[in-house]
Amino acid sequence: MDRETALQDYQKKASIKITEFRNGITAYVIERAEVLEELVRTAAERLGEQMEKQGKESVSFLYFSILKTDFISRRHRIMLHGLNMQWYLDEDPVEVYVDAGDLFAPLIDLQNALTEDSQGYGGAINRYDIEHLLFDQLLVYDTAVSYILRWRLRDWEKKGIFDSVARTPYWLVKWGQYRDQTETLLQTDRTKKESSEWTEALAKVRHKPDTMIFSYWYQGTYQDCNPKETDMRFTTFEECEIKSMDFKDCNLEGSRFVKCTLTDCTFSGCNLCGADFGGCRFERTSFDGAELAAAVFPAESVPFLGISAEQLQVIGLAREEEA
Repeated sequence: MDRETALQDYQKKASIKITEFRNGITAYVIERAEVLEELVRTAAERLGEQMEKQGKESVSFLYFSILKTDFISRRHRIMLHGLNMQWYLDEDPVEVYVDAGDLFAPLIDLQNALTEDSQGYGGAINRYDIEHLLFDQLLVYDTAVSYILRWRLRDWEKKGIFDSVARTPYWLVKWGQYRDQTETLLQTDRTKKESSEWTEALAKVRHKPDTMIFSYWYQGTYQDCNPKETDMRFTTFEECEIKSMDFKDCNLEGSRFVKCTLTDCTFSGCNLCGADFGGCRFERTSFDGAELAAAVFPAESVPFLGISAEQLQVIGLAREEEA
């Protein structure tokens, strides 16, 4: 059998195993959500210790990565890379490693299955063919992990997950390939944002639709704007005044409104799944027709928000002492 024919036949067999992997990976990762969170906490603690050893004052970028070289040598660990504001030009980066435990089990099973399927081709299929297929699935794994950790790390401050890491006011956490494709888990930017910056960001949306995703708005007053139909997933407003704002049909999934005051605002038709309004104050604000599954509201404010009976069944309530 020639090389081209063998490779086509092998890839056809491998596609069955790959489909099984993809169908099961999300459920596998969800079952280990707490383990993933603890892995992040452990890595952060080790990073803080390493920063002290190196005399590094602070970091701005935290990258979690599965190294391909580790996978080739079957070392199942995760690297946390800490960098300052110079990013990859940082001359004194910090890195630590944590054991991944059984988190890679589906990938290992796939690796073994692909290796077994490569037998019987008289050497026409080599380890590079197997690694090529396997590394494509690393991206699928990273996506599943990133989705879970975005939710688990939203209340990182309350849980104290990154307390041991000295950070700049602007910092972010990503998960993905080392110096390659990554996905944002969280972003914090506690520098005051003027209203002009809000207006400029909205203007950019016309040319770059993902401008507002994971954006962070701190101690600003934003009013009389119409961001409707904008993708604003995982956006954070902290200690802001938001006035006369029309968020109609925006995607605000996973957004956070921390100790904000909202006046004369409308969220009609918005996707607010998992949004957190705990600690907010509302005046004449409407959520008519919004998707509020797992959204959190201050318990004392709910009776005055005109939330429908159907919406009440799916929201969460934050008490004053919890907010």
